[in-house]
Amino acid sequence: MKAFFTLFILLGILISCDKQKQSARQLAGTWELTSYRVKNAEGLSTYATGTGNIHFDKCIKNSIQSTFAFHATLSFPNVTESTIHQSGTYEMIEKGDYMTVKQLDTLGIEIGVYTYRILVLTKTDLELEYPDNLGNYITLIFTR
Repeated sequence: MKAFFTLFILLGILISCDKQKQSARQLAGTWELTSYRVKNAEGLSTYATGTGNIHFDKCIKNSIQSTFAFHATLSFPNVTESTIHQSGTYEMIEKGDYMTVKQLDTLGIEIGVYTYRILVLTKTDLELEYPDNLGNYITLIFTR
């Protein structure tokens, strides 16, 4: 019985690592931004119009961590146009359903850490969600 339990635990660890690696492989490449939504604490959503993309570098062999770059130009209703330039590293966590994103400045110094929830990840569609520092939830939808 003890051997069965040990085998069950090892199998669970292997499966979760495989799903993290599979998600990291699917993320690799450039995704075009199609929707950017900010949902505030009261549940009200605001959508931005604009263009942009996010690029995930391919993970190094036997790793679930790599680099990313996000660039977008967005306009919200009654707000001047804003430009977003973010880059840093990401690491797949929790069976590939989430990733930790570390935003780095141009010198490589960490300036923010976010946990992105992967809502959708297919060959052609990607939907991410994360809470910002103001208590809003940001939802980003991309296509290839």
